Formats: sequence, C-alpha cells, structure tokens
Amino acid sequence: MIKLLIAGYHGFGNCGDEAILLAMTTNIRAMAPDVDITALSFKPEFTKTEYNVNAVQRFNAAEVLKTIRQSDIVLSGGGTLLQDGTSTRSLIYYLAIIKAAKLFKKRVMLYANGIGPVNGSLNRRLVKSVVNTVDMITLREKLSEEDLRSIGVSKPNIVVTADPAFTLRSITPDEAVQIFKNEGVPLDKQLVGVSVRAWSRALGGEEYLDRIARVCDNLIKEGKNVVFVPMEYPKDLDVSRRVAAKMQQRAYILEKRYNPPQILGIVGELDLMLSMRLHTLIFAAVKNVPMLGIIYDPKVEYYLKELEMPEAGDVRREHLNVSVMTERALSMLSELDRYKAILKKNADIMMDKANENDRLLDKQLDIIRDSKAAR
Repeated sequence: MIKLLIAGYHGFGNCGDEAILLAMTTNIRAMAPDVDITALSFKPEFTKTEYNVNAVQRFNAAEVLKTIRQSDIVLSGGGTLLQDGTSTRSLIYYLAIIKAAKLFKKRVMLYANGIGPVNGSLNRRLVKSVVNTVDMITLREKLSEEDLRSIGVSKPNIVVTADPAFTLRSITPDEAVQIFKNEGVPLDKQLVGVSVRAWSRALGGEEYLDRIARVCDNLIKEGKNVVFVPMEYPKDLDVSRRVAAKMQQRAYILEKRYNPPQILGIVGELDLMLSMRLHTLIFAAVKNVPMLGIIYDPKVEYYLKELEMPEAGDVRREHLNVSVMTERALSMLSELDRYKAILKKNADIMMDKANENDRLLDKQLDIIRDSKAAR
C-alpha cells in the first residue's frame, strides 16, 4: 500500500474545505485503490467517521511528524493554505509540513492550492525556499500561479487546474427537497439562495450586510423566496441571522448543519445563487444554477470571470449598490436559460481541469510504485 497524507484546513466546520477533502478522498480511492489515506484534522474523530480515512490531530506535533515519516507522499491542499493574510503562523504551519516531508525524503505535491497573499518579505523568502523543493504543483486559479512566480518559485512543475469541489457529487433532488420541507422553506416561487460571510475588511465595515438585506427585501417584494445557505457552521449561520434581522420581509434560513453533498443538492434546487462564499458559487456551477457573486477576495473574482457570471459588487473597493444588485438578480431570473447555457459550457471546462489534479497525482503515485517494486 502507498501511504498518502493530506494536510489541509479540515475539521473546522467550513463546508468548502470539507468539500475539497471529500472530493480528494473520493477521487483518489476511485483512481488508486492501493492508496491508504490519512488526513490532518482539527477534529480527527469527525474526519475518520465522515470520510472513512485515518486522521491525526493537526496540532499534535509528535503524531504529525510520525505520520509524515510513515507516509510515501504528502499532499498540501487544497484551498488557500500558503498565505499570511490570516496569519503568519498559519503560513509557517503548512510550510513546516512540507519541510518535514522533504527532510524525511517524501514526495510532496501541492494539490489544487490557492496561493496568497504572501506580503511579508521574510515570508516570501520562506515560501520560495520551501516550495521550490516540492515535486509537483497544481493550482486552482491562474492568479495563484502569478503569485508563486512573483515570489520566485520556478523549480517544480506548475499546472493551473481547478478546485476539486467541481468533481463533487450531491444527494438526490428528492432528498434536497425534503431538507427544504423539514426547514419550512416553501418551493412555490422562484428561490434565491444567499450565502454571506463576515468580512471585517469590507469598505464601510458591516454596512454591506445592511445592503444585502435590502436586496433580499426587494427580491421578496418582486415575488421571490429567499433562503440563506450557511457554509461555515456556525459562523455563517450567525451572519445569516443578522442579515435576516435587518430585513422587513420574511426570509428563510437553513438552521441545521449540512455536509457538502447535502449543500450541493440544496444549491441544485435554487433558481439563483447570490453568494460571497467561493464554494457556494462552485456548487452552483456544478448544478448549473446561475450565480451573482459578491467579491471579497481575488479567488471569487477569478471564478466569476472564468464562469462568465455577473458580479454583484466588490466589498473591498465599493459600497454595494442595492438598485444595481436587485436589477441584476431580477434580470438573471428572467433569463435563466441564457445564463444556464453560458454556465454549463464553462463549468464543464472547470470540471475537466479539476480532474487533472488526479491525473497528475497518479503520475506521482506511479513513481512511488516503481520505487517500491525496485526494492
């Protein structure tokens, strides 16, 4: 057996990161049944049960080092791991995993990573030094390649692919409809999903939440139903409640916690997705649900452009325009077939790029298989 370790942001309740792990483990098992998978996780028991993999507490240094030493290959990914926007500590953590793996002479692949921002000069030198030692890099957007190149990473093979969540499978439509019924969400009108997150760096602070509330009110007045779809639980649930409390009209909130296949199925029953969260947008693309994206990060802007879907505004640079957002959403709801055709074409391209992650991983696994056979 080949022992494979996945190091990512898992076990924290973020549906997007959990979707990445589920897609990775599902695809790797289908492609390579001779691989034994272990994942680093904040909640190892949850990860073991949810994904049927081995799991190690990510902050237990001794166990992490032991697991790296026993592995044949370490995957760093997916998601945006190498960045210091959150904290330098997070960046150092993932670089240390890679460094330890190379010290133990293990193969390392950056699997569908997002990169950046990496702003500190010392941090940039560390990324250059460590990442230039890995064996293969796939990145989920072109922007990340530009960031790595600007840092000075040039030695390993770099391929721009797409987020693994494009390959995810969902629950059935009947199961998704039952969730709506259980949550008291009516399906008698066009249904607009809303996925919001807290973002302290938005222009005007939390004013963007007030404006999203007004847009939702406008859509309901125009005869639509609005349902909030939390992605990171319970953080997004709290923000969704705050937005709903600002509204004059009745909106619905999915109160319970749902796993990635369930959220994917839920999104598939929507008519339009209004979202800040990248993975709700990706889920909408997988299900061919037209989307209107609220930009707070370059990765959201990138995927909206790749999918040729409209943006609702950029909270980094401007105050959201309630009238423009409302008109854009209503226009899309009146031309769903046109937007679905555009989305289908581009989502198919993204799905094929996402599968490239595993095709390139399989080449790394072949090298390991050959090495084991030669011993």
